[in-house]
Formats: sequence, structure tokens, C-alpha cells
Amino acid sequence: MSIVKKSSQTPTNAVSATEARMSGLSLEPIARVEEPVFVAPKSEPTMPGSGILHLNLHGVYSADELVNGVTWHASDFDCGAVPEGRVIVDQITSEAIGSNVASNLMVSANLFNSGDDTHYLQSGVTNAVGWVTAGGQSQLVPLGYAPIISIMPNEYSRSSTVHYRPGSGVDDGLMQRYGHLSTGENLRKNIVAFPGEDYYYVAKDHVVLDIIERNWDALGQDVPHERVREGNWIKVSDTLVDKVLDELNSKVLKHMPLTDLAGLNFKMKADKTLADYLEEGKDYPVSLTLAVSYRSIAPEISA
Repeated sequence: MSIVKKSSQTPTNAVSATEARMSGLSLEPIARVEEPVFVAPKSEPTMPGSGILHLNLHGVYSADELVNGVTWHASDFDCGAVPEGRVIVDQITSEAIGSNVASNLMVSANLFNSGDDTHYLQSGVTNAVGWVTAGGQSQLVPLGYAPIISIMPNEYSRSSTVHYRPGSGVDDGLMQRYGHLSTGENLRKNIVAFPGEDYYYVAKDHVVLDIIERNWDALGQDVPHERVREGNWIKVSDTLVDKVLDELNSKVLKHMPLTDLAGLNFKMKADKTLADYLEEGKDYPVSLTLAVSYRSIAPEISA
């Protein structure tokens, strides 16, 4: 049986035509056009959690400690219950700053928990209010961290200032619908390949079928009209499935600004060239109060 819907609108060779058009598949939620597009999904009910962590990062540090870097772990603060797994950090705001250090101090955070080998500019996430920069940025901001605040020498402030607001470019509707998914090979669970065949058996509730259904006129396959096999499986072109999963993984999931609050850390470092002028043997108090606003996008967000 052909896996392609046969009608006056869909030619019998729709699979091969689809393969020829797949290079133009887009995940942007725009209106129907001739090229395959990712149609904006309807809002789905979720049980999002949201809140604000108020963190008072403070201590008394020597010049050497400031140059080598001071680390605060959000998990060390008594903030009450926070969501397990990843959330979206919507905003980081400084509520008060007090520094008795006659040197610039860079405060960074391991947002998106991207690991020690990923530069923040390659994370796929932008800062809607702009990343703070400084000379010697690579020395001040470790890999896997993103620069949040540059504290001026002897700065004192009680005003509220927004330093980070994500601008990933991923449509919020897509995050609401697909934010609970893991990336990479986990997306291929419940997809069965057959050696030497050009099709897969895909579980009827798999996300790839949801995407195909929302783009059936562009992709050439109408999922609701396909025969369900063994009560759970639908036969789909392997080229079509591979392309849809690749687009979902590379253009949506990898660019979501997701952060595990349990692993959120802040690091403060002094510019070494300026810190050389600090007095040896003297301790310098620093206090920084931050408000970290967050929200969950699905109750089962992947860790």
C-alpha cells in the first residue's frame, strides 16, 4: 500500500516529489507557502511553574581569590522548592550592588548548562538586552558561562537593572509544544527501521507525525488518512522522517534557552591587569543581590 495520500491534490509520486523539496523545509511558524514550512502549533494545555530566585551573592575575598574566580552555586541558597529539570530563565536582574574593590569585576553564569566546551556566542541563544563585554573576555568568562554583569570599581547601587533576557529566535509556541523533548538520538525512540527498506514504522503518537500532519500539504503525506498497522505503527518514508527530525533537533531544540536551576552557578572574576594594583593581604567585601525569574514550559521538561 502506498504511504502517500492519493487525491486530486496529491500526485501518486508524492514521496519522490517530497524528497526533491525537502531541502527547503523550514521550521518557521509562518503561513502556507509553496516551500515546506513548520506551521505554528496551536496552544496546548501545560502546567507551567514560574518563580523568582532572590540570591544574595556576597563574601570577603583576597585579590588572588578575585583573580582566580569566586563561584556561587544557586543550589546552596535556601530558595524553597524549584522545578526539577530544565526551565527557561526569563530574566536576570541586579537589585543591589556593593563592591569595595578598586577593579572591574565580571559576573557570569552557566546559563543553558551547555558544558565546559561551548562558547556562549555559539549556544544559539542571544541576550535581548545585549551581552556585556570587556577586554580579556576569554580570561574573565569561562567556557560554558555567559557574561551577565560588569561591576565597576567601588560600585554601589540599589537600583533594579535588567542584565539578561533571552532572545533565542525560537517561537514561543514551538517551545510550549516541543520543549519537553530531548535532543539527538532520543528523538528516534519509537521509530523502527528495516534494513534495505526506504521507510520507517513510526509510533502513531510520535512528534514527527504531529509535524508531518501540520505540514501535510507541503510534505505530501496526510497522516490521519494513513492505515495504522498493528494498532500503533504508521509507515513513513525514511527520507521524510530523517529530514523532519533533523530540522526539529537543529532549528528548535538545540536553540532553546533551557537551564537546570539545580546546576546554575555564578562566577565572579577580576581583570588581572587591574587587580595587580590591589593591596596584598587585604580582604575586599563584595555583595550582589540578583533576581532570577524562571518558568517551566512543560511539566516533563527533559533533564
